[in-house]
Formats: sequence, structure tokens, C-alpha cells
Amino acid sequence: MVDRLSDGCLDADAQNLLRSLKGRIADTPPGVLKVLHLPWSRDLVNPKNKAHARYLKELSEQFVARANHQVLEHLRELEVARQELGWLYQEIRHHLWQSAEATRTFCGRRELLAQLGQRLRQNDSKPHTPLVLSGPPGVGKTALLCKLAEQMPGLLGHKTVTVLRLLGTSQMSSDTRSLLKGICLQVCLAYGLPLPPAQLLDAHTRVLQFFHILLHTVSCRNFESLVLLLDSVDDLDSAHRTRRVPWLPLTCPPRVHLILSACSGERGVLNTMRQMLTDPGAYWEVKPLSGNLGQEMIQLLLAAAKRMLTPVQRNLLWASLPECGHPGRLRLAFEEARKWASFSVPAPLATTAEEATHQLCTRLEQTHGQLLVGHVLGYIVSSRYGLSEAELKDVLSLDDEVLQAVYRDWTPPSKELLRQGLTLLPWVECSGIIIAHCRAMIDLGVHGF
Repeated sequence: MVDRLSDGCLDADAQNLLRSLKGRIADTPPGVLKVLHLPWSRDLVNPKNKAHARYLKELSEQFVARANHQVLEHLRELEVARQELGWLYQEIRHHLWQSAEATRTFCGRRELLAQLGQRLRQNDSKPHTPLVLSGPPGVGKTALLCKLAEQMPGLLGHKTVTVLRLLGTSQMSSDTRSLLKGICLQVCLAYGLPLPPAQLLDAHTRVLQFFHILLHTVSCRNFESLVLLLDSVDDLDSAHRTRRVPWLPLTCPPRVHLILSACSGERGVLNTMRQMLTDPGAYWEVKPLSGNLGQEMIQLLLAAAKRMLTPVQRNLLWASLPECGHPGRLRLAFEEARKWASFSVPAPLATTAEEATHQLCTRLEQTHGQLLVGHVLGYIVSSRYGLSEAELKDVLSLDDEVLQAVYRDWTPPSKELLRQGLTLLPWVECSGIIIAHCRAMIDLGVHGF
């Protein structure tokens, strides 16, 4: 079949286009193009025709085989990418789990959440400054940021991409380069963008430039909004050492939002950010809860731990926390109250965070021994960036004084495996309990224990 003009002459332009198309198809890399020949007939393709039937069978078999090959190749590529980016998926799961734990007993803050949501919607279509949540240690900034991340699909739409990092809680969120590397890869995967080469992400200056370019690239897509939530900027190594935040963009492009949290203090990172971001509207103060909300938080904590208090114990607890809505202080009070037996008449709780900390340490020493508690807290305080539970057990297994105390009551599993054997002893399992109790003290910024 050929195209002809109205006067019956051959359409030369159409023939040239057809030859060009056939040439481009023929130039396709080998293995992709399969050529089949079919004799011409007036009834086009007729399955009753033996030649046509063979053609249809061969075509369908080649199509199925090619489709299977492409699917399997894509699955292999996905498996390779999954293995290469396994650390990133683990990092994302870690922060999502931490967020779920932080919001499990969340209460109050409805007005502040509504105001933040309104501000995000107003700024979604225009350039704007990042938002900074500030407040004293333990006031609830982390829980507020996690709750905001949970509500983000309802605020900006279900296709909103939310990236949450609780800085300092994992190795990849403790220094600027690793943090930006993980964020850039997660954003590229979420938006279907090409992943940057490893050489770019391994250089601090290049990954910083790529991070800023990526924010503008996402904004130009004019589709899904991107929200970056970074909790506790003070815990970044670079910010902690130099009190500088060089990666912080002064202006976010449309449909890109950056929300940070930082502790208020005389020489904190917050003062540095105030010098960089001069807009007063960028700063939001997180205040303590009211007395009623503080009691509600205690009730939620007790319910989550499946504990109840007698009326006398409840009255004593409320009397020890007059109008106290500081979440960190409430958690310390909860850690004491959850240990009360139903028949016991406990002593009044401490009235200050420092007294509560000493009270908690005293109880831990009575339960687990002064030697173990002293060494555990000593290693936590003296470590540069903190210790995980596994690392702490490993350090304790190298402590001669702890080993001497342990093997008075427990037989060593092996003379050659004292280090590994210590981590299996039930007595040392209490180090994890001590770590859990120390979280509230560290959140309050209490030092010297």
C-alpha cells in the first residue's frame, strides 16, 4: 500500500517519511527487533490460513518470551538496587519506628498543629523561609514534629512526599554529609528521578550543591509537595562542633517545605539560625503542656505500659506535679510511678528535674547494683556520641571490674569467649533497662549523673 495524491501521483513526502521510519526501526539494537514475514492476501490476517496461523503462533510466542525476559531483567535490576540501597531502607524504617513510638502517647498541641498546617498550605505555592520549632530540652519538640509528619497527607494531599529524620538517633543521621546523602537518595526514589553517582554523594561540597539543586528540581515538577522534617539540629556533629548550619537553605522554593527543631539556649544552634533566617515568623516556640494535658499524658503512658494507680497513689502523683506540663519531667514521674505496687504507699516524688534524676539513679542502684549502674552511666556520659545497647554490652564485657562482679554469681560460658559470653548473662540484660530510663534524663538535658 502506498500513499497517492489527489491527482493519482505517488506522494513523495509520505514515501520519504516511511523510508526514514523503517531506517530508524532497522537501526534498533540487535535482539530488540524481531522481523516476521507474512504473504499478502485480501482477507488480511486469517487464522484459517495455515501460513497466517504459523505467523500468529510465532508472533505470540516471541511476544511472551520477550515480555518475560524484560520482566526478569527488571526484577534483577530491582534486586541489585535493593541490595545497594539496603542501608537507606533500614534508615527510613528506623526513623518511622522512632516516630511511631514518639506519637504513641501524644496529646494536646491541637492549636499549634493547626497553625503549622495553615502556614504550610499558605506557603505551598510560593517561595518561603524554613520553619524552626524551638523550646527547652524535653518539652516535646520531637513528638510534635513526628505528629506533624503523620498528619502531612491530610494537610497537603495524599501524594505529598514526607522525609523525616530524628537527628542523632542513627549513624546516618549524625553528620551532615550522611544525612544529606540519605535524603537525596530517598527524594530521588520517591519522585522517580535518576540516582546521583556515588562519587558525587561521597564529597561533602558536591552533595551539598546537589541537595539544593534537587529541591529546585522537585519544585519545578509542579506536582507533589515535598516536606523535610529534621528534628534536633543540635545533634548533628557539624552543628555541635562549629555551631554552623551551612546546608540550610535560606529560602524554600514552592511546594518544598523544610521544618527543623532546635533547643533554645544561650550558645545553641538556634542562635546561629536566627542570624541566617531573620524572618521572625519562621520561629515557633513549643511550650509545656497545661496541667490537665500533663495528667492526660501520664494516663496514656500508664495505659501503654498496662499499669494502673490506686486513688491514693494518683493523688500523690498529681500533688507532686502541680501544674507541671513538661513532657520530659512527666516521663520521669511516670518511670517512678510505674514501679509502684498496688499495696505500697510511695514517698512523694521529686519536685525538680535534677532531684528526679538523682531519685531515679538511686532506685537503679538499689535494683541493679551500684557498680553496674555507675559503669553504665559513666560509659554513656564519656562516649562521644552515645552508645547503642549492643555497643554498651560489648564495652562492659571488657571491663575487668564488671567481669569480676558478674562471675562471682555466674560461671563463665567459656574461658576463650568471656567477651561474647557476658552479653548472654541475664544480669547484664539490665543495662538495656538502664538505657531506657536514661532517655528521659538525656531529653531533659540533665548532666553530671
